[in-house]
Amino acid sequence: MTADVKTLNSPQQVRKPLGEIFVERGLLTKVSVERLIVHAKSKNIRLGELLEVIGLITPEELAEALAIQYRCRKIIDFSKYSYPPSVLRLIPLEVAVKHTIFPLKLDDGRLGIAVADPTTDALFQSISNQHNLKLVLYVSTRTEINRAIARHYLGQQLTGPASKSILLVEDDNLVREMVARILIKQGYLVETAVDGMDAFSKIFTMKPKLVITDKVMPKLGGYEFLFAIRNIPEFRYMPVILMTAAATPDEEKEALEKGFFDFVLKPVKEIGLLTRVKRAFQSREALYGKTA
Repeated sequence: MTADVKTLNSPQQVRKPLGEIFVERGLLTKVSVERLIVHAKSKNIRLGELLEVIGLITPEELAEALAIQYRCRKIIDFSKYSYPPSVLRLIPLEVAVKHTIFPLKLDDGRLGIAVADPTTDALFQSISNQHNLKLVLYVSTRTEINRAIARHYLGQQLTGPASKSILLVEDDNLVREMVARILIKQGYLVETAVDGMDAFSKIFTMKPKLVITDKVMPKLGGYEFLFAIRNIPEFRYMPVILMTAAATPDEEKEALEKGFFDFVLKPVKEIGLLTRVKRAFQSREALYGKTA
């Protein structure tokens, strides 16, 4: 995989605005871009993220535009290739998951990395300094990068969802077993994970309809896990319920603002848990239908 590349520590270049690129490529009109920029600013999100979320551009079109903007090469369909363990070790799994990046190759002091967001200069500089390597960035979609992470770090393949399926993430054995029993008794298909990283490895094969996660866990906590899966388009709108021992008004407000569908107080009460789970499935069915 060779390319005309963007390398760290290169002179600062003037970058063409993303909206201008979409206009030039005939994907949007100038008037639409101006209105969407105002809307993105009001929501405090980036223009590209807004356009992808509302479906005005595809993930592939966003990756192409970012590659043009940052003068990188776009890379697709790379998860099917083999990657040496020595290269994978340069980017720990936790870093790959949190930042949606994947190491591609090491060649003559240069490390090629697939990235969904080429703007995180501090992260790239940290990796460069840590390994004394220059980084070469290749832009790809979040789906393709996460497919590569699932296959090469976790030995998993992306598959389709099962009916009435729930992924339960809890590091306490007794709580995990108790909550799983309650759900299984009601006919739900339950897969369990012991922490956020374990859950991230299982979510690709299971593709659950709902996730219930503890707040405080080793490796990836509940909030970090939510952020990681929200970066994956197919899981962006999946309801996630937070389990927490502390639910002050501020905590409740933060959980909902961060994107959790609901929360369950610990110690978990059966009726409260089942009410929230039922509500989450009803909400999903209202949006996507029972077969989604």
